[in-house]
Amino acid sequence: MRAPSLKLRLLLVSATSIAVALLVAGLAIASMFSRHVERSLEVDIESQLARLVALIDPNPPAPRLTQPMSDPRYETPAGGIYWQIRDPADGTVTRSRSLWDTVLQFDTPLPEDGAIQAARVAGPDADEALSLGRRLSFERDGATSDRVLEVFVAEDTGGIRAANTAFREELVRALAVLAVALVGATWVQVTLGLSPLGMIKRGIAAIRTGRAKALDGSYPAEVMPLVSEVNDLLQTQDHSIEFARTRAADLAHGLKTSLTLLNGEAHELRRSGNTNAAAAIEKLTAGMSEVIDHQLRLSRLRHRTRSDFRSTPVANIAGKVIAALKKTPEGRALDWHVDIPEAAAIALDSMDLTELLGVYLENATKWARHTVSVSARTANGKVAITISDDGPGLDDAALAKLGTRGRRLDETRPGSGLGLAIGREIIALNSGTLSFGRSPIGGLQVNLELYAGAVG
Repeated sequence: MRAPSLKLRLLLVSATSIAVALLVAGLAIASMFSRHVERSLEVDIESQLARLVALIDPNPPAPRLTQPMSDPRYETPAGGIYWQIRDPADGTVTRSRSLWDTVLQFDTPLPEDGAIQAARVAGPDADEALSLGRRLSFERDGATSDRVLEVFVAEDTGGIRAANTAFREELVRALAVLAVALVGATWVQVTLGLSPLGMIKRGIAAIRTGRAKALDGSYPAEVMPLVSEVNDLLQTQDHSIEFARTRAADLAHGLKTSLTLLNGEAHELRRSGNTNAAAAIEKLTAGMSEVIDHQLRLSRLRHRTRSDFRSTPVANIAGKVIAALKKTPEGRALDWHVDIPEAAAIALDSMDLTELLGVYLENATKWARHTVSVSARTANGKVAITISDDGPGLDDAALAKLGTRGRRLDETRPGSGLGLAIGREIIALNSGTLSFGRSPIGGLQVNLELYAGAVG
């Protein structure tokens, strides 16, 4: 299962927040622009209404204008702007040529105090128009009472609808560009903000491979508590490991002293002629000593400190192990084929690598008839080591059991079988892989794979 990405999560949250914020802002801006355009239209119509009122002649039975309105659209049928004068007393209506045969209808009565009333009405082509109307009293020549007239000016809203549509389209494009820019800025911000975590990751990798013993360097204040806790944990681990190793060594020393005393007693028994009892004690103490040595070796593997994780060249260690084996009678008689590049290195302590190669090269030396082959290849951050011999080899059942702690597949050769088990321990503790198979030259083939380290 793939772990969720904190960076992706932050980017998704930020992108969602940006999208919501821009959507709300876009709706608000579009609404404000629409109200502004409509208000501008109302102001223009209001000025046209004032002009119309100033030109009204209330004396004729049908009110008329003393001169035409200045906007030529009033004279064009369905020209988009209209005026109308109505006498509520007798229903007489005078209107602009642009209205043709249409009469503007208000759903609500106009205020008696002459206040301007706005309403949406239907124009000549049933298009929606914004209309302003007033109920005013006009003095008539020779009349004893004023004449009340309802005055209207209306203009189609198609222009403001088109303006609103065009503005919204441009606003969407602008907000889309802004969204991309903000998401890009957020990506940069998140990347820079999470970069200290990458520094911590690289620092821990340096500790694991032995290039450092603690998380050093300058970190932001927000992650310094984490860095301090990691360093304290590593220091506590070192103290615990050192204490455990010291106690194991003290215990082994005490047991070895007791075994030495038992061997002394066995020697006295042998001198007194009790050879059977002496042989039994010596066999028992030899087995116990071997078990103690084995457990001490495992203790070193399980309780290594961070400084034990070093990058060790394979060719150098393999050369030393092979040189030592060539001094033995079995190794001196063998033909050794070594193909290990100088650049091949493993992220492992040199002592552990020496023990690991020693276990399997010694085993190959023990069983080989004429030839032992050792090769190494580096690929994908790992080093693969192959050890082959031309000995009798093993069948599938025996291969499956090989390396089990304390098990020996052949009792005719000396040894306890613990070496191969220790090899498995080294591989397991360092996240490596181990497999056995049949060698192309006839015997056993050991395949080791461990993480690569840097040479130098």
